[in-house]
This record gives sequence, C-alpha cells and structure tokens, in this order.
Amino acid sequence: MASTASSEPFVFAPSGSVSTDSPGTSSSVRGSAQTRPGPTTPHPLVDQARQEITQIVREVAAATHQPRKRSDYFRFLADRVLRAMAGHGVVIWTRPLKGESTANDYTAEHRLGRVTDLALVDAAEKVHQCLLAEVAIGGAPVVVPPTPGADQVDVPANPLPYPAAIVPIKIDPSSAIPEGLMEVFLDEGGTAASQRGSLRFLAQMSDLAGEFLRLLRLKKLGQLLEATDRVDMVVQRLHRMTSTGMIQAAWVDAAAELLRLPRVALCRVDRSAPQIVAVSHVQRIDQYSDAAKAIRAATAIDLEPHHGIWFASCERSSNEGNSKADGEAAGPSALAAHFNREQTASVNASSKEPSWVVAAHPDSQWRIVGFRSEETEHLAEDIYWGTLNRLLTGGASAWTAARRLESLPGGRWFSKLFVEPDAVNSVTPAQSPDSIPSGRRTRVVHSQLRRSATWMAAALTLAILACLPMPSLVPVTGVIRPVELDTYHAASDAVVESLHVEHGQWVQRGELLATLTSADLQEQETSLLGRQAVLLRQQEQVNQTLMSRPSVQSSAEPVFDGREVEEEIASIDRQLEIIRESKEQLVLVAHRDGRVDAWRIQERLANRPLRRGDAVLSVIAEDSPWVVDARVPQTRLQTVDNAWQSKKLTAEVGTAWSSEMNLAATAQRFGPIVPDPTDGTPSVVMRLGLEQPPSLGDQPLAEMPARVTLHCGRTPVGWFLVQDVVHWCQVQWGGYF
Repeated sequence: MASTASSEPFVFAPSGSVSTDSPGTSSSVRGSAQTRPGPTTPHPLVDQARQEITQIVREVAAATHQPRKRSDYFRFLADRVLRAMAGHGVVIWTRPLKGESTANDYTAEHRLGRVTDLALVDAAEKVHQCLLAEVAIGGAPVVVPPTPGADQVDVPANPLPYPAAIVPIKIDPSSAIPEGLMEVFLDEGGTAASQRGSLRFLAQMSDLAGEFLRLLRLKKLGQLLEATDRVDMVVQRLHRMTSTGMIQAAWVDAAAELLRLPRVALCRVDRSAPQIVAVSHVQRIDQYSDAAKAIRAATAIDLEPHHGIWFASCERSSNEGNSKADGEAAGPSALAAHFNREQTASVNASSKEPSWVVAAHPDSQWRIVGFRSEETEHLAEDIYWGTLNRLLTGGASAWTAARRLESLPGGRWFSKLFVEPDAVNSVTPAQSPDSIPSGRRTRVVHSQLRRSATWMAAALTLAILACLPMPSLVPVTGVIRPVELDTYHAASDAVVESLHVEHGQWVQRGELLATLTSADLQEQETSLLGRQAVLLRQQEQVNQTLMSRPSVQSSAEPVFDGREVEEEIASIDRQLEIIRESKEQLVLVAHRDGRVDAWRIQERLANRPLRRGDAVLSVIAEDSPWVVDARVPQTRLQTVDNAWQSKKLTAEVGTAWSSEMNLAATAQRFGPIVPDPTDGTPSVVMRLGLEQPPSLGDQPLAEMPARVTLHCGRTPVGWFLVQDVVHWCQVQWGGYF
C-alpha cells in the first residue's frame, strides 16, 4: 500500500479525455463534468469541472469559518466531497479524545452515499478497521485498491469492491495519530493519475476539516473557560454570604441561569422526608402541591456515577407522559402556578416535570432537580457537567460555612447585618440599577440603612464605654518580710558542733540556739596559756633574784626588775580574755522571744565549717511588724505616686500560692530602683506596711513572694486602654513638643 507523494500538483481532467496542458492526467468526475465519446471539444468541459471544484472548495472553506454544529459541518463536507469526487460513498471516522484512545478506536461519525462501512460484515469489518489503524499510524493520504473477500483480520486491506481514498484529519500536529480519518470510495475505472488528483483534493478537504475542528475546539475551550469563570464568580459570591436562606435561593438562581434551564429546585434529604428548600426565581413554595410531590419523588431515585457526580434521569416514558397530558400537576402551567402564582405568565411555556436529579455524592444532603423544556438552549457536554459539578461542591461548602456561622450565638443577626441580602443578583458581571427589581432594591436600601445605624450605634456605645470610670488597678509583685529579724552569724571561723532548735520552733530570750567550736581559737588559747606559764615562772625568778641581791653592789651593774615580763603577762591576759569572749560568742543564745527561721538547718549546718560572718539562723521577733517591698514598674509609677499624694492609694496583698488577696497594706515610702527579677526591667521599690502578719500554719514566712494590687482610685476606660501608648509616645517624642 503506497501513498502518493505530497509534492505533486493537483491536476484534474475529465475521465476518458486528455488535456493538452496536462498530458497523462484524467478524472473520475461524473454528471455534467463527465465526457462521453463524441466530437465535443474537451476544453470547455475541463474548465467547467475546474470551476465547479473551485466553487466547492470555496464553499467548504467558507463553511469552515462559519459557526456551525459539528454534525452539520460533517454533513455539508461529505456532500461536497461526494459531489466533487463523484464517489460512491463518504465516511468520516473519528476517535474519542478523552482517555487513552488508540488507532483501533475509530468510529464512523458521519456517512453518506450508497457504499459505506455499513456494507461491511463479520470479518470484513475487522479487516477494514485494521486498514484504518494502518493509515492512522502511517499518517499519509493513500488510495487502497479493492480486495473483495479479504478475511485476514490482522492484514490491512480494503474488502469493498471499490478503491478507497483515505486521508488523515489532524487537529493537533503533535499528536501521534490523527484525530479523524476521511474515507471516500472511488470509481473503479479511474487511472493512477486521476486517483492522485482525487487524493490531492481529499487532502485539501481534510485540512479544512482539521481547521474547522481546531476552531471548534478553541471555541469550546473558550466557552469552557468563560463558564468556569462565571461559576467561580458565583461560588465566590456564595461564600461571601453568611445566611443559609440567601445561599439556597442564590444557589438555585445561579444554577438556572448558568445551565439555561427554566426551573431548578434544591432539596434537602438528610431528614425523615425530603424537603424543598428553594426553587429558582420563586419566593413562595407550596410544599403540598403536586409539583412539589413530583420533585420530592425525584429525589428518591437511585443515583449513578456520571461525569464525576451522581446523576439520575427523571423523564417519563412517552405513554406515561401522554396519559398525564390532561392532568393538573403534569402540565407546565399547573407546575408554574404551584411554585409562584405571580410568575406563571413567563414560565408557562417552559416549565415541565423534573427532568433529572443530581448530587455531589450518594450520601450528600443536597439534591438539585432540574427542569428541561424544548426551548432550552443546550450547552456543550463538558461545560454542562463541569458547571453542574462546581455548583454542587461550591454551593455545599458555602452553605456549610454559613451554617457554622449561624450556629454561633448572634450568628443570624450578624449574617443579616453585615452581608448584602442580594449578594448574588445575577451571574452577569454587571447589572444596571434599572434592571434590578424594586423588591431587591428595597432590601438593599434597608440593609445599607441597617448597617449605617448599627455602625453609628456601635460608635456611640464605644464612646460611652470609653468615658465610663473604672477602678485603676496596678498589679505588681513583691516580697513579704518582717521588720524585726534577728540574724545570728559566726563570730569567727568555726564548725557547727550542735544545733539545739529547728525551723519554726518557738524560743524564749536566753534559750540556747546553737554551739560552734573553733579550732583556731583553741590553739591560740593553748599557746597563750603555755607562754603565760613561762612568763609567770620568769617573774617568780626575777622576784627571788631581787630579794637576794645585796644593796652594796655597784650601781654600774644593770638591774633587771621584771617589768617587761609583767607587761607581756598582762598582754597575754588580755588576749585570753578576747578568746574567751569569742568562744562565748560561738554559743548562740536567743536575744528575744520569737520563732526560728532556718529551713533545713540540720542538713545545711550540722558539722559544717563556717567562715566568719556566715549566717547561721534567724529568729523572727514575736511582736515584729511586717512589710511588703513591692516592685512598681516605671510606666505605672506616676499613677501610683498621684494616688499616694491624693491619699487614694490602698493596697491588697496575697501570697503567691493563694488566689485570695486577704492582706491589707498601707504605703510607707518609696525605695531604690532595682531590676525586676523576671525580665530585668527597672522598677521602683515601694514599702507597704501590713496590718496583720501572714500565716501558714505555725511556720514563719520571711522573704516570701507575694502578689500586690495597688488601688489608685478610678480612671476612664479609654485612658486605661491607651495609657501605655501615650506613655511610649511621650517618652519617644516628648522632647519635640
């Protein structure tokens, strides 16, 4: 099977005659362009045939760029090709564009003539299909001679008794196999030259057909993109609404306009009985009408998956429809009257019983029921199902979001206040004010007035609240400590020999607290005592010498009277006295009555060496007053100082572990500036006197962390909210003003 070279020119001549300009060429055109043996000159017939073919090419080229349906164009193209080529039949084969189609998936979309693929039976059909696959894979125009009786299904052949000219129809040049094939069954008496010319003409027709299909696909994609944008705009507007009732009404209105249907109903089926919640362009619904019963009956039909959603047809058979032609519920006028008595005049000619029902998935609570009429403009399949799918998912998600908002306290009031009641007036981008019904304009005006009044009321309420006085409270932290606290220290380097008290123990004045021993003092005392004994012995010897010395001795000799020894002995006595006093200081005795404050004293100090000045324990005096050293932040210092100067400052103190502020305090004085232990910011210490000491059982609570609340009178709510901002601005920019 060889294909004709594509570089050869298109030549056409009548059958049975030879043109002088194109020797060796002929044609198979019949009718007025066919010559018969006789004395007639061939040149007028050739010119006439060329003119006819040129006119056909022009008609097909013009039809390619005209808005036609696909079936109408293929019918027109097959008719013109059959007339121009004087063939026995024309078949246009196409393959499905969706999915993974192969060269064996071509099906006849249009056929014309007395010889078509319908004449193929049994094995001949499979042989012919193998031929189409071979041509599609080759991708070149060919003329296949007839092979009647061919029955080998794996060998490509033409089983019909006429030559078949087959050319590919390509839409996408990058596709491996063409999207379609055009097959023409030629006259069996044609020569090779005439078949070559017919193949050239058929290739031109296939190019025009491919151009038409490309334009049709571009138009379809443009319509699909436009429809997608319109659906996205509708879904976006639905999501801006927060009222479920408005979403349901806008949902069906948008579905009717986008799908170009006279009526669309929305049913909810998650309850005991299906409920019609909205009907497109209808304000009042008669739930007990026959039409409503028909809609509810349609929602009970079993759904099947179809184009990504679940669909079921509700159309009755013709006999059943005829039996109800005179019924009140089946007629279009009755159905429209049940939905809206005021709009029957505009929909009597278009309303019908439910045509189909659809849902996003089998368990969905929503069913959309559509009504179709003879005047309904049919959309492309992709646009129709894509729009329906996006409307189902987008509307359901918008309703769910609005339902969650309405379930909140005050949610319904919020939805009516801050959302326009007609957020989805139409699917068109712009709508003139005159085209909006008066009822909708009234609701829009009422919504705007309600919103303005609410904003004014909210502003007035905020202003009143900002001027209302409130208690000026300054919460700070502090430390509770006693004023009279006796802390006992080590008088010298020593070791704790014994501890006679415990933490929290009540002691009286003069009671023994702890005993310390110092090895250094003991060593010094021993050394001094030894030296003292030596010196005393020397002094005794000196005294004996002085008593035994004669008085007549020469005055020139030195006389040792023992004064140095006496002075040294006196010095040692003083040192021993100091050591004895130090040893007495190592015995800690309570100076006054009180409680011992020494947590874990046995674990910390038993048999432990101490340096001179180290604290051993503390005793809180029995009648000691208690104070709180509160740390006031500098940002609140002016407020506290003004309240103190005006004698309005009071304080409440509570322990860190207690939720109650059960201790009253009185401000005494300000102290130094210290860093806050939590974040390091500088704060001012303020001493507060407690009226009663804190207690926790019988345990002392010195140096205990506390929470302090300073009452500084009253201040406006607005100033309380902005005082930190004002203080920051004063610190940052106060110098410029």
